[in-house]
Amino acid sequence: MKSEHKMKQNSYKRSEFHPLLKFFALILIISGIMIYPSWRLSTVLFITVLLVLKITGARFGIGKNRLRFLIIFALLMFLIQVLVTVNGSIVLFLVPQVGSVGPFVPVTDYGIERGLTISVRFLLIVFSSMLFVTTTDPTLLAHSFTMLRIPYRYSFSLVIALRFLPLFDTENQIVRMTQRSRGISPDVRGLSKMLRTVRYTFFPLLVSALSRVESLTLSMEGRGFGSEKTRTYLRKSRWHFKDSIALFLIAGFVVLCLFLAMDLLPNLAIYL
Repeated sequence: MKSEHKMKQNSYKRSEFHPLLKFFALILIISGIMIYPSWRLSTVLFITVLLVLKITGARFGIGKNRLRFLIIFALLMFLIQVLVTVNGSIVLFLVPQVGSVGPFVPVTDYGIERGLTISVRFLLIVFSSMLFVTTTDPTLLAHSFTMLRIPYRYSFSLVIALRFLPLFDTENQIVRMTQRSRGISPDVRGLSKMLRTVRYTFFPLLVSALSRVESLTLSMEGRGFGSEKTRTYLRKSRWHFKDSIALFLIAGFVVLCLFLAMDLLPNLAIYL
């Protein structure tokens, strides 16, 4: 039974992409949509991220409140761009003409396009970053950075940060539940109430973080962390041929964005 479980685990690891590939893919994709800010291209990539999430079965671990906040924030970004952008052809007026008064607040086609570009790009960056964090093993990521000749002390700082993010999120939920049990409900209506909520939430989390950092420091010192220039790893990441193909395709995507931004592919730019 153990051998079968080990074989399944090894086959699962071989089916995964290299952590460095995921890291470079995240950077290159974000760079590509920054070079060529198109809402159509960003929408295609966003749908692709959602499909990858569905296929891999990865879970972001975000609740309905956070998802609602992200959607509302994206809609606000869209509305702000629609209201402040005056370039382009006028599509409609939010305040129609009544008699001799009006119309006011014009909405242009360029404003709508710009609003869609910024809001969809925001969602793409957030969800692709969460997908990277969810599907990447921090330990294998640390070993991958050492392959780039990065000192393991720096790579493990990133690993510790990734390890502590879910822990701090859980403790944040515990602090809020404790406050509700004592009759303190978070309220963000007004600056004074917002500062009060931040104070009641921030200081317990700060005390908990400092205590955990101290315990982690003592544990690392007791195990001799940093005493040697090099270290060994129980699990190692391996670069496969499929990782090279995927990296080549992603690099081609960035080159395509450069060509589109320089208007070297006008026929393709019509659709993207």
